[in-house]
Amino acid sequence: LAEKTLIFLSGCVKITLSVLNDEQSPTIHRIVEYSHHLVPDIDKILNSSYYWGVMDRFQAEQLLEGKPEGTFLLRDSAQTEYLFSVSFRRYQRTLHARIEQGNHRFSFDIHDQSVFSAPTITKLIEKYKDPARCLFFEPQLTHPLHRGRVFSLQELCRGVIVSRTTYTGVASLRLPPKLKQYIREYHYTIPVRTVTLSE
Repeated sequence: LAEKTLIFLSGCVKITLSVLNDEQSPTIHRIVEYSHHLVPDIDKILNSSYYWGVMDRFQAEQLLEGKPEGTFLLRDSAQTEYLFSVSFRRYQRTLHARIEQGNHRFSFDIHDQSVFSAPTITKLIEKYKDPARCLFFEPQLTHPLHRGRVFSLQELCRGVIVSRTTYTGVASLRLPPKLKQYIREYHYTIPVRTVTLSE
């Protein structure tokens, strides 16, 4: 018995089903409906010198090698389930932490209510700038590693547009479909309804 997850092209529904073999029809167990939301402060993220954009962990480790404790950068996460990750120096090595999202809040552990969460990425980063307030297992984001380049005009324009509309509002913009898809790239989903089907 193999369980597979299918996501409709609309991106609004996820169906969990099981397939015994290729000859039998799949059995649907659960249907989850999602709402989509743009990252609320992508314009501020783009204007932050510590945000480096697309980068994997190995590139981040090269940039942070030998830097002081608390030196950090924000980058796009290499894992599709997450939008952003931080790479930072602590305990004389480079560590990485994914930024999780839940119920319109961002945190380094969204499932633990005792862990700090914030409504935006930049406010989350701000919280961990004071080393006196960082526990031994938390990211220490004291010294930003400044980016030495400027993002493209296209990326900056996207940040401005995203800060002034919503995911559904993008549909009403007088733009080609490819540009609408580009504007919606930095978004997250919230489950709004789950239907469990009995066998």
